[in-house]
Amino acid sequence: MQPDVVLVERKPARLKDVVPLSGRTLKLTWDDGVAELRDVFPILANHRSLVRLRQDDHLFSTVRVKTGGFALEWEDGTEVTAQAIRSLPRTSMDNREFRNLMDDLHLSVEAISVTLGLSRRLIADYRRDKPIPKHVVLALRYLAERRERAVF
Repeated sequence: MQPDVVLVERKPARLKDVVPLSGRTLKLTWDDGVAELRDVFPILANHRSLVRLRQDDHLFSTVRVKTGGFALEWEDGTEVTAQAIRSLPRTSMDNREFRNLMDDLHLSVEAISVTLGLSRRLIADYRRDKPIPKHVVLALRYLAERRERAVF
């Protein structure tokens, strides 16, 4: 007996608003009202045609949502699709989200320290007010995505 397969069609990602921030980070507002910060440098670094956006701060600041919301565009005509941006990993996390994710995963300071190979003091600092580095954010998000399969 073969298992039933259910296909779910995802609604295409559509952007409502974009605000360029420092570096190559964008504050995005999606059509469902969700606002988030996304570092788009990985997309820019992966394509030779986007070298000007990597290097030119003024050009990067001209970003706008293309009509329909399915892409971002810059004044030089460069476009990046909303789907490409949505597929980027979220690499930022505030301290409140860090604490909440630890709670959701049922991980103590000691357990997360051992799991990530970091000191208990550093984990305690991340829970309070210390900025959380990208590699720690990515590791914690990885654990969260697999929480159903993970046993701690």
